[in-house]
Amino acid sequence: MTEIDNEMTNQPKLFFKISLIGDIAVGKTSLIDRFVNGKFEQDYIATMGVNISLKNTLIGELPVQLMLWDIGGSEKWEKVRNMFYRGTSGALLIYDITRPATFLNITHYLLDLEKTIQKKVPFVLIGNKNDLEDLRKIEAENARKLVEASNGVTYYETSAKSGENVEEAFRLIAEECLKLVTKKLN
Repeated sequence: MTEIDNEMTNQPKLFFKISLIGDIAVGKTSLIDRFVNGKFEQDYIATMGVNISLKNTLIGELPVQLMLWDIGGSEKWEKVRNMFYRGTSGALLIYDITRPATFLNITHYLLDLEKTIQKKVPFVLIGNKNDLEDLRKIEAENARKLVEASNGVTYYETSAKSGENVEEAFRLIAEECLKLVTKKLN
């Protein structure tokens, strides 16, 4: 096989749109930055509308491309947020473990997502900022109950700052998207 043939076989043949959804300042952008670039930026800049990042990865031996949609959590984007949901393969629903209101809004985001795309999509619930354990306001058990009640995939507590469980959460949602595609093909 030539070098060009080798490059072609390693090119992703599957593309999954992963929407990161949650209130403003829960760490959506930071999680993407940690996953895609392996870094954490301390300075906060609110996402205006949507930012899209790409990450090529392997699921098993299968090359896939994840299109990571960082959807702004500000209330001013609420009216247009639904159009960003279209085409979503899977979602990461994110809240800040130190801010109860961000957890309470997760159900609203999930209902909006499912109403907009008119189907259930796999989602992973993420309690972000677990490096701030001393400031915790939401217990992990409450999040697990929400996942069970909503037929979510699982719950992770992450830290974009330290990188804890970030790779695992993205990998799991990608695997769940692949399972859905495989199921449809069979």
